[in-house]
Amino acid sequence: MDARIPLAAALILAGASAAFAAAPAPPPGGASPTSIGAFKAWNAYTSDASDGKMCFIASQPTDSKYAPNAVKSRDPVFFMITTIPAKKIVNEASTIIGYPFQDGSKVTVDVDGAKFTMFTDKDSAWIEDPAQEPQLVTAMKSGRKMTLQGTSRRGTTTTDSYSLSGIKAALDAMAKACPGATATQ
Repeated sequence: MDARIPLAAALILAGASAAFAAAPAPPPGGASPTSIGAFKAWNAYTSDASDGKMCFIASQPTDSKYAPNAVKSRDPVFFMITTIPAKKIVNEASTIIGYPFQDGSKVTVDVDGAKFTMFTDKDSAWIEDPAQEPQLVTAMKSGRKMTLQGTSRRGTTTTDSYSLSGIKAALDAMAKACPGATATQ
């Protein structure tokens, strides 16, 4: 199991379910996230945790497709980019999909034709090759649309579409709020 899973899962689960509400839940040992701006389809936040400042941006899909009646219920879905300078985590891309993934399945991320693979754990996924995160972030900054395709534990394939409108401004705000995060990465 990748060492990033416990930290990122805690951060995502702590803040994601309410990322677009008035105040997301605090991360373990930290204060409630504070909005640092809404940028079209993306929102940026900071939070002070016991081990330092954390910043993240989050968005929800503009469209989701799956077989009719295949998904009876689905928790909120988010794509996030997180930076925690004290832990040397910069622009870590992840998703929380709203259902448990099929064991061992992969998620395909497509940004205007540039494809990336994410590994899954429960209802979350992270870039399989962390060295590709800068390329993903760069593609997102210059892209128009991003889709994520995943498979649920029941075998249902879902495709979530995200607008990339506002992501550059959200990344810039995150970089300003969390020194150590560079918007050009």
